[in-house]
Amino acid sequence: MSSRIMVLSNETDVDLNEKHRELCSKINLEAGTANDAWERFQSISKNFTLEGEPLHWIGCAIYVSCWNSLAQNDLQGNCINLTSLLRHCNLSWGMFFHKIKQWSAMANMPEEFKKRIENLEGSFAVAYNVFTEFESCFSSIFKTPEHLDFEQVKQHRNRKQKSMPCTPLKMFEFCWTLFITIKCEDISYNNDLVTSNYLLIAICDWAFGNALLADRRDLLNSEFKGLPADWVQASYIVPEEAPCIVSLFCPSTEITDVKYIKEYRFKVSIKNMINQGILMGSSADGGDIFDTSVFEQNLKNITNTYEKNFLRRSDFDERIFLAEYRRKLILEKQTQSNTLGSSLHSQDAADNSTSSPELSREMVVGQECLTPLTGRKYLGPKEPQRAIPLVTATEAISRLNNMLQGRQAAPSHALVQLFESCGRNPAENINEIVTKLSERFVAAVPSEQREIANRRAHIAITLFYKYIESILQNEQAIQTDISAIVEKDVFYECVFACCLEIVIYSYNYCDKFPWILQVLKIPSYNFIKVIELIIRSKDKLSRDTIKHLNMIEEAILSSLVWKSDSLIWEAIKSSEREVPTFEETALPGHLQNESNSENSTLRNILNSEPRQMQSPGPSATDRFQSPVAHSSAVNRELFPSVQSSQSLLQHAHLMIKDRTGNTRMIPIVNNESQRVQSQQTTPRRSENAAPNRPRRTGGLPILLRKFYNLSGERLEHLCTHLKITNTPTKRKIWTVFEESVRKNNCELMKDRNLDQLLMCAVYMICKLTQLNKSFQEIIKNYRSQPQAKSDIYREVLLNGKKTKTVDGASVVVQDKGDLIQFYNTVFIQAMKRFAEKFMDRGDEHIGDILLSPLPASRGQVVQVYDNISIKPLESPTSSFVSGKVLSYFFSRSPSKDLKDINKAIKGNGVQGKRLLIEGENELPNAKRVANRKVQSLIEERRNQNTE
Repeated sequence: MSSRIMVLSNETDVDLNEKHRELCSKINLEAGTANDAWERFQSISKNFTLEGEPLHWIGCAIYVSCWNSLAQNDLQGNCINLTSLLRHCNLSWGMFFHKIKQWSAMANMPEEFKKRIENLEGSFAVAYNVFTEFESCFSSIFKTPEHLDFEQVKQHRNRKQKSMPCTPLKMFEFCWTLFITIKCEDISYNNDLVTSNYLLIAICDWAFGNALLADRRDLLNSEFKGLPADWVQASYIVPEEAPCIVSLFCPSTEITDVKYIKEYRFKVSIKNMINQGILMGSSADGGDIFDTSVFEQNLKNITNTYEKNFLRRSDFDERIFLAEYRRKLILEKQTQSNTLGSSLHSQDAADNSTSSPELSREMVVGQECLTPLTGRKYLGPKEPQRAIPLVTATEAISRLNNMLQGRQAAPSHALVQLFESCGRNPAENINEIVTKLSERFVAAVPSEQREIANRRAHIAITLFYKYIESILQNEQAIQTDISAIVEKDVFYECVFACCLEIVIYSYNYCDKFPWILQVLKIPSYNFIKVIELIIRSKDKLSRDTIKHLNMIEEAILSSLVWKSDSLIWEAIKSSEREVPTFEETALPGHLQNESNSENSTLRNILNSEPRQMQSPGPSATDRFQSPVAHSSAVNRELFPSVQSSQSLLQHAHLMIKDRTGNTRMIPIVNNESQRVQSQQTTPRRSENAAPNRPRRTGGLPILLRKFYNLSGERLEHLCTHLKITNTPTKRKIWTVFEESVRKNNCELMKDRNLDQLLMCAVYMICKLTQLNKSFQEIIKNYRSQPQAKSDIYREVLLNGKKTKTVDGASVVVQDKGDLIQFYNTVFIQAMKRFAEKFMDRGDEHIGDILLSPLPASRGQVVQVYDNISIKPLESPTSSFVSGKVLSYFFSRSPSKDLKDINKAIKGNGVQGKRLLIEGENELPNAKRVANRKVQSLIEERRNQNTE
């Protein structure tokens, strides 16, 4: 997708090669790896645009070459110091991650390398966020390090002398170095923000205990709440055992997890270090680790241990945060007193061997879960912005623990009774399923992590029984006989898999979805059926967890369910019918009305989700209904009393009261003349379209309905960014896309992504209707969608598989190319005859083509009259659940009533944009008083005139 381009720089190849050799010399890179890096840089620069500083790209080439030397050296990264490499390249961490990902895409690097960069970035984010928490935790326990600590270090730098007691700064460095040393030795901490924070709390608790038992009053903060009550009194006696302070730094629901990390992982690591001679002391809790005679040697030993580990792994040097902390202390002191000269700062920076590349908050924010385009109605109101990502991470755990308060990893009494009321009690069978899947999960993790995996599985089992109880109770409310769902093993397997995914996501587990499906051997076609059942449960998960589940649902609908080994192909074959269109699967009100009348538009909005009159959604029984052959006896309407072309609100009215209290009823009716006119001007379905055709139901049509709704949202988003506003054009795009999906029983979707077909459909219609939209422009705007990845348009399946020679052996691989190749070689060939009907001959005269109705867009604002707008409320808050009614009467009610309604809708007054209120409250206080006086004067004069 790129033509021959050179590096955007005025430097010649000779100049760049000289820079390359100088850089390799500075980082002591061996000649073979250096030459390989230069060849890689030249190869990429010949075929792609390398914008920016060339030295940055040379640094990326060196990193890739060092990683590639893993096979020869049996080391990760050829023993280079990544921090040193970036420093000599003058490359910030944020820019490094950005450019190395670009390099990975351009060079088509293997998945192992992409995973390596992803883990490195995650580890960096974890380290930054934990260090932020460490600063706060340390300053509450110990005295804050001061610049005088630097003076003490420098005073005796060049001559040997008697050992000095450790200062708060040295204590700070020791605790952080110990943390990163343990974290480096156990890779399970690397991308796990929550567990890493637990380890940090355990280290602070251990450091406090050692300082307290050694009676180091020069280190401890006298205002710390964890000190003994008599610590400041003369009669104080040092206790034999230090108190545990874990509860002061974590919620009560997490204390058990922190204590587990402390007792069974951290203390084991400390004992191993003592046995290996890395730490000198009598025991892990002996209180002599910080003794003057051994402290400096202990700090030196753990520093050397850390250096060996991180250099071998080619990770970034996490001591860069200490360097930043040192500089911050100095700058703060300079700001306060202006007594320290610049020489101290420059000297300290020169002395610090771990000085870092540019480090800023913007590039190390924790990995936020993006908001998907669909499922936003389940998110609830936005919550106040968190200061650090660690708060958001622990919130999900707290919400989870609060949900499970008082519950056991077994059926409750209510669930036991429900099981007993079934024809066949499924309790024993369910227990076997849960046990089997739990064992698979635990066996899939490394042996050293299996104890924690067992604890996570226990939480998932508790959550599983809670959701099973909720889902089956809801099912009983819909239909009396629930035996069809109770006896399905796959239903329990999917619910348990979803519960495990919630738990491991809440605890920021390193393995990401769809890892859990692979481990538990759960087909994505079945798994997706339970996601919405769990999301809409009465006990709400955290906002980020719901986003995560929505993203999983979108990922399955987009690509996972269309894998060649998916169960969907058997379901399509078993149905013995054509793949249904969106119109055949859509719920009432989900088709975009073609009429432009105000009432019909309003009816569309009121029909859109969520609304009380709408069905709560397909039941669990419907979702797990097996595909059956076509029969009029088994096809039923979800809404039997509603015809396919009839609105649920056909006889509804909008009620408005005027200032006198009189009520006006605005009818929301189906204007027959407008509908007839619309039928005359819009191409009608003439084939395969019965007027009252039953809606397709069952597991497959429900999945396809979700698929079409997702596609419609993404198409609307893409058209908005491309400024394609013409509805007939969007209908043509949708019709082509729908046909490409359904053609030959979804053959074009096999092992592909819906976004690929959607972008091809957009380009095809733009080409045929003379719209000036290039593929590059389409892809550029597609990247603004939350799920967008470069692999979607860079690696598209072309024509099945091909034979490739790897290391002298023939290997069968998938034949892949970029999106343009796919469009030219596959998409056009499959859709050519169908596309010819869309030649630009006017919007209303397109031959015999059958235009499909668009999915109704969500959340649009409708102007009913000049001063009245209606927008569906997508996220009801607790104000509505409580039953309190909020009313506002135009020209009668005070503005406070409108403010209360705004606060309820926006989640109890989320700060940000100014609330829309009526009249005088929009004015500042002084102007409001003046306005009142003017109005009073006008009224007086009017009264005088009437008299």
